[in-house]
Amino acid sequence: MDEEKEMRIAAINNLIKFISERGRRFFYKERNRVTGEPQTAYMKCKNNRIYFVDAYTSKEVYAYNGFSHEGFSHGDTLWALVCDFSIFIRTGKSSNGVNGYGGLYSGDWGHSDEIQKEIIDYAKDIGYLK
Repeated sequence: MDEEKEMRIAAINNLIKFISERGRRFFYKERNRVTGEPQTAYMKCKNNRIYFVDAYTSKEVYAYNGFSHEGFSHGDTLWALVCDFSIFIRTGKSSNGVNGYGGLYSGDWGHSDEIQKEIIDYAKDIGYLK
């Protein structure tokens, strides 16, 4: 895997962690049953394909729209966001909202305006949002 793709995976994983620590705490599970540690979802590359590792099921889910997302436990809107993340990781191009929802700019996430702004600003800082 090339260095730029690795940097984009790290950036998206930092964004996922940032989102998991605020507001509705998407992508976060309180405790792992085995270790007792808090668990956050993340993206990874395996065999040159992008996967999402679910915080609840611990399953690797092939992160491409149009494919089964069995093992994904976070709902369709978050699945669309994960697919947008996957496009960004693979291409480096802005992909926010291309999978059929309003993206991180949407007002439908249920966060306070302040938290939503924090998430958007962070996503801009790492280069995910324009």
